[in-house]
This record gives sequence, structure tokens and C-alpha cells, in this order.
Amino acid sequence: MSRHILILGVGPLPIYMTERLYGFGIRAWQFALPLLRAGHRVTLVTFEFGVHRENNLKVVYQQDPSLFGELEHVALPEPQPRTFNLILTRVEDLIQKKQPDAIVAAGSTISTNVASLLKCDLPMWMDMFGDLFAEIQAKSPFMKDMSGEMEYFHQIVSRVLLRGDRYSVVSEMQRGAAIGQLGLMGRLNRFTLGENLIHTIPCAFNGETSPVKRKAVIRGKKVSPADFVLLCSGGFNTWADVETLFQAVEGAMEKYRRIQCVVTGGAISGHHEEGFNRFRALIAKSPYESRFHLLGWVSNEDVTQITLESDLGLNIDLPIYESVLGSRNRILFWLQCGLPVLSTLTTEISYSLSQNGYITGADSGDAKQIEKKILELAANQAAAKARAIRARRFAYEFLSFEETVKPLLEWCAEPVHSSDNIEREVRKGQLFNRLDEYWHEWAYPQPQDESSRIIPRFTRPVIKTRPQGKSWWQRLWGV
Repeated sequence: MSRHILILGVGPLPIYMTERLYGFGIRAWQFALPLLRAGHRVTLVTFEFGVHRENNLKVVYQQDPSLFGELEHVALPEPQPRTFNLILTRVEDLIQKKQPDAIVAAGSTISTNVASLLKCDLPMWMDMFGDLFAEIQAKSPFMKDMSGEMEYFHQIVSRVLLRGDRYSVVSEMQRGAAIGQLGLMGRLNRFTLGENLIHTIPCAFNGETSPVKRKAVIRGKKVSPADFVLLCSGGFNTWADVETLFQAVEGAMEKYRRIQCVVTGGAISGHHEEGFNRFRALIAKSPYESRFHLLGWVSNEDVTQITLESDLGLNIDLPIYESVLGSRNRILFWLQCGLPVLSTLTTEISYSLSQNGYITGADSGDAKQIEKKILELAANQAAAKARAIRARRFAYEFLSFEETVKPLLEWCAEPVHSSDNIEREVRKGQLFNRLDEYWHEWAYPQPQDESSRIIPRFTRPVIKTRPQGKSWWQRLWGV
């Protein structure tokens, strides 16, 4: 059945003409596009990352958004403390005007936080795109005092865990963590017994497109046709092990003069800039500085072309909980482009792809091992490319937008509230017990009068089961 779904996401989106594309924008489009293709009407609200004033909003599309289906896109500034209530009101007014059937918050804490504070009674799907506690831990070494930020984000996560009716995560590892977090909030109760609240929706790519080579960007210009080109792309986030990455690449350059390293992306302004700055400082002291090519943030078209011209994608993570629970969009994009991949065995996707022979894995923090594997792949390029082609076939079959979001499509066809949230309506908003009261007081610390309390009006409980057939992770692990 066709529904009207309101999606809250964070831009920029992949359909923009932009030089910066982050994982949260890809995630919002991963959710929106399959819903449109399934015949649903979608109102997509994006909070544009790094844009704090409405008069600075300048969205230029690659093509008319209406070509994707019944899509209405509304771009708003990224919420800030002084503008948050205004933006929240804008979204609530939009809900009143458009009358959607359900809300899906995708790809970022920015969007789930807004969703958790909306005064409406619609069923809500909350996408926990990575574990926020692990992400804050990864950021903590770069902050002078994290105590206030920890409390702030803890309250956001608490609201999301209390308010959502269904959840999605990026890995089975994160699903386990999220189940524990729901249990801590008291939501593993007798009402939700047997109800599948959390679904794994891994990072993915648009399986209806295929990268096509255009005019060369780096070959014959920055590197020669005979060079072995290493590619590092995307933002240098808090989980990036820049020291190990640099040591491995420099060591390989010392032993093989044909190795060049091309870097697209870099510092993430307003979030984390220290990692890329450290990487750049290390390069400046290297005798092989001229073989590192820092191109910065370039257009999506150029990123695709550079990837197609490269020989090996490098993903080097720190061995931290963010890596264990999270995922890597760049690996998926490299698979889509048929690029051989060398990654540390940290994320679930990197480990499982390596175990099944689709990418080359390496231990975290072992620069010598990574250096050795770079040289081995450079010496056996034909075998590496053959493996990448097999990986590309697998990715198109199991890691496309449509394949990964099947649980979301099923729920959006008949969006329902969770059974414990339905019970709250039966109780006319009365909370279950002291634990429930404690977490609601913590998550919503400001007192609210009766007219402003969030008391959803629900329909009926529906217990869903997993779709039949093997999922992507069952196929990977041979389950």
C-alpha cells in the first residue's frame, strides 16, 4: 500500500552538485530512494550540515528531484542552540500541513534528536547510524572537557530510545549493543516480548547506477599510467589511524618507486579536523612528500573518476569501539567501482568481506604488515583486480539500497507503533514503573504542562517477523 513518509535526514545528499558528501547524506538517500521506487510519497527534510543560516542555503541538484518519484525536498539549516526551537516548529508545521503516515529519522543524531522532540503521534522509525556512545568516546581525546557533551548526547540517545517504534543500525554488532541499550531503558518488557524492534540495515550504494569512466583526472597528470595508485577518500574522522596509514604508505614508497598516494576529502569542518592536520604534517616531513597528492574535497564526479583510475583503496581504522560497532561507506563505494580494497579488520563489514575473500584484511596498528600487503598487491595486480570484480558482483547483489532496506520497506507499508508505546496510550500516558519514570525525567528534564506532553494516540500492536530468505550478513557468514 502506498504511504506518505516524512524522512528527516542531513544533507548534503548524493543528488546535489557538491564537493562534499558525508555518510549521513548517503544514508538519508539510501532510505528515501527505495521508498520512492516502491511507490510511496516522500517528503524529505534535510538539515544541511554546516549551514547555520537559511539565507546561506544553496542547493543545486544534479537532476530534477521529481524524476525520482513523488519526492518533495525541504532543505533547512543545521539546528543550533539558538535556532533549534524554530526549526522544530518548522518541522511540526510541515507535519500538520502534509499529514504524513509515519516519520523516518535517518543517518544522524541531528535528525533523530529532532524527531525525538516532535509533538506528534505518528509512528517513528529511528535510524541509529553508528553507536553514538562509541563515537563520543572516539572524539574524547580531542576535547578538553567532555563531561558536558557526554551528558548532552546521553540525553539525546535516551530520548531516541524511549520515543522510537522501530530502529535500524549499521551492523549486527551494533544491533546487539542497541538491544542492550533498549533493555537499560526498560523497553525489553512484557509488551515488546517477541517484537522485533531493531533491524540491521548496513551501509549500501545505489544498485541502479554503475560508475563509468570519463576524462582522466589523475592519470597522465598527477601520476603516470604505470604508477600503482593508492587511494584514501572521504573525511579523516576520529576513527582514522593516520599514523599507521602514513607509516605503511611511506614504507611501501621507500621500497617501490611506482607507488603514489592520492587523497580526496580531508578534514571534517565543524566536527573533526585534527586527524587530517596530523596526516598532512607527517607528509610535510617525508622525503616522499611529492608522491602524496592531497586533492581536498572534489566533486562527486571527480571522486568517481579518481576511484576508477586508482589501483587500491586504503581504509585504516583505530582499534576502538566505534570501529567495532560501525561501518564504512567508502568501502562500499570502492566495491561498486571495482577497486581492490585493503582494510584493517575492525568493522564488521571489513572483517566479513575479508573472511570471504572479497577484500584484503590487515591487523590494526601494524604498519609493517599493511606495508607488506600493499607491496604484495602491487606485485599481483591482476589477481587483486579479479578479486575486486567478484566483490563488485557480490555487492550489487546484497549491498544495494533496495536489498538492504527491506525491513524499512515492510514497516512503511504498514507503519505501526511498538506494543509498549501502545500500552502507554491505553494507560493515558501513565508510565509503567519507577525505571520508566526515571528515564523519562532524565531524557526530558524540562517540566511540561499537560497540554504539551507527548502522549501518542496509537492503533494496535502488530508483531512482525524477519523477512524470509538469507540476509546479506547470513550470506557473508555462511549461516
